[in-house]
Amino acid sequence: MLEEATGCPVYPFYTACVARSSSKPPVSYILLGRVAIVSLDERLKGKEREIAEELLRTVPGIEAVYGKVATRGEHRVQELLHLAGARIEKTIYVENGLRIPVPLGRVYANPRLATEHARVAKLVKSEERVLDMFSGVGGFTLNISAAGRAALVVANDKNPYAVEALVEALVLNRRKLKTPIIVLNEDARRLPQLLKPVFTRIVMNLPHGALEFIDTALSLCSKEKGCVVHLYTVARSPQEARQLVADKHPELAGRVTRVSRVLDYAPGKYIFRVDIDLKDDMQGKTPSEG
Repeated sequence: MLEEATGCPVYPFYTACVARSSSKPPVSYILLGRVAIVSLDERLKGKEREIAEELLRTVPGIEAVYGKVATRGEHRVQELLHLAGARIEKTIYVENGLRIPVPLGRVYANPRLATEHARVAKLVKSEERVLDMFSGVGGFTLNISAAGRAALVVANDKNPYAVEALVEALVLNRRKLKTPIIVLNEDARRLPQLLKPVFTRIVMNLPHGALEFIDTALSLCSKEKGCVVHLYTVARSPQEARQLVADKHPELAGRVTRVSRVLDYAPGKYIFRVDIDLKDDMQGKTPSEG
């Protein structure tokens, strides 16, 4: 078993490990299919390739080890450095039974979001129309479609490599997807010119920029039924995440129903999901934080 071989915890959808030995500093890594991606920092300086070779020998099933140098650019792409094993351009990892292609170094992909993808998919109610504004390779979109309750999912991303990967995922998972999916490759600001305001749930997974697109999301919210917005942002606490939304749009302060911590981002900083309920029947709900 992977856990027995590495001494690392194995979760339902991904493996997050910290490799240790008496002579080497701790190294954390994630598995994307047959590729291990190591988080590079000062502790590994000068030992990156040595540690990568050790992972290649000890972790079953992997064929390559890359180091994550940084996340850069408009598309928040992971800059990767090849450390050991084969040079792989694309890998496929499995999340909740769904196969997701990842062109390495061209898209953002984080298997630690698998639980969040499944959690949001469970929130979708029957016959909802869902907009995934910054879909990436499709973690939210695919899980929501596989759950089968939504009437439609529209997935959009500005990164053409992410869109290409999502289209490939539609083919790979065609027997498991139940809700129709429309895929767009657009700047999210153009979506109101292309789509009608019919969406009852909008996912805004762009932690460093979603706040700038709130007006766009609101313009696509169903005029008849209202909508729920799941906005992701980086903050130090649930209170700060809530305040970031209120500072940008004071009229939404009373519409925030829940703030949930999703991932650790950096020392003292976290990624939060802020749920904003814009449905007429939300009056009287008690805001919560978690």
